[in-house]
Amino acid sequence: MDRPREQALAVLLQAEQGAPASGPLERSRKNFGARDNAFILELVMGVLRNRSRIDWLLDRFSSKPVSATDGETRNLLRLAAYQLLFLDKVPASAAVNTAVELAKVHGKKHGYVNGLLRNLERNRNSLPLPDSPDPVQRLSLVHSHPGWLVRRWSGRFGVGRTEEILRRNNEPSPLVVRTNAIRNSRDELLAALGSQGAEARPTEFAPSGIEILSSPGLTPLPAFNEGRFLVQDEAAQLVSLLLAPQPGETVLDACAAPGGKATHLAELMQDQGTVVALERDRDRIGRIRENSERLGLSIVQPVAGDASAFNEGNYDRILIDAPCSGLGVLRRHPDGRWIKREKDLAERAKLQSRILDNCAKLLKTGGVLVYATCTTEPEENEDVIAAFLTRNGDFSLDNPRPYLPEAAVRLVDGHLFFRTFPGEPAMDGFFAARMNKQG
Repeated sequence: MDRPREQALAVLLQAEQGAPASGPLERSRKNFGARDNAFILELVMGVLRNRSRIDWLLDRFSSKPVSATDGETRNLLRLAAYQLLFLDKVPASAAVNTAVELAKVHGKKHGYVNGLLRNLERNRNSLPLPDSPDPVQRLSLVHSHPGWLVRRWSGRFGVGRTEEILRRNNEPSPLVVRTNAIRNSRDELLAALGSQGAEARPTEFAPSGIEILSSPGLTPLPAFNEGRFLVQDEAAQLVSLLLAPQPGETVLDACAAPGGKATHLAELMQDQGTVVALERDRDRIGRIRENSERLGLSIVQPVAGDASAFNEGNYDRILIDAPCSGLGVLRRHPDGRWIKREKDLAERAKLQSRILDNCAKLLKTGGVLVYATCTTEPEENEDVIAAFLTRNGDFSLDNPRPYLPEAAVRLVDGHLFFRTFPGEPAMDGFFAARMNKQG
């Protein structure tokens, strides 16, 4: 039995049932060597990024829609089709034969699988592209994004710009780490990574960021075990700079797991003061503590609690990295495009507003509050801020440009909102607003 493909099948089944793929994917890959590990990741992410296009093509050669068969058979077909259509280095015979063997155990429709895939393989050099007079339907199928989201983006950005965004979303995300300024400078870390077999370069916008171009893996690097860096996207690093915490202050990170921003705040404070890292999910509290300890930071205090009801302490600065639809990180988490629903936006906005209103009470007069999301939609971003400022007259928007490096100043728009989507494809899609509490 082909264990890597079987493991990829298991992850895809869980993702189709609505579970985030990242957890099962991370756990399953620990039992494989580097080569199989990379192959599982490629298979899972590739299928998720191209799922509706793959299904459309499979339907061209199937006696019935693939949606009508069982989940195991359906995802086996997707796995094999992805290899046939997108992976030049995998022999067609290997893609088909392993799928048939797996189908004898999973789904148990190996005859159907064999016939469909061999038909697809014979015709793979002359396959049609989805074509529709409706540009939203065409883009949705060709680039495998939900129609409701394509419609929204097309309305805001135009069809051509939207197609560019969708195409970028189907590319692998850059691997970016944040230098732990407590233990080394970015130049020192770059030199260390190079000596340890990693190819890396400094990021364009975040002053502590490094993009890893190739490496023998991150956890085997001595620099990782020495706590000299943390994996964190460049846009997320810039959000922490907007808060500009100072040594000795008391800071609240209201939605903190897994601790990327909390530890960054502690580094910016030179590990002096207090960072209360609040997290509702008790199972994720350990990740905050683990990251803080590896980085050698002493001021991060993980606390279990709900940011919409938490009422302990008064803070000089508060960061709310609000729970959101995550539509700005679909490239990194392609399973999200099949889980999210348009109706979820309004529910998320209600929760975001409750968190903002509650945390505003905990901020000292003269303090700073930064609200951030990794989503693209106005309902969760500027609309939430506008409603909050209407309800809370003692708060006002502040210009975030002075707190950003010069290269990133242009990421602030004319309304004083920081956003990286859709203008900077090298980064995740983040939104942020910096606000002051007046006396």
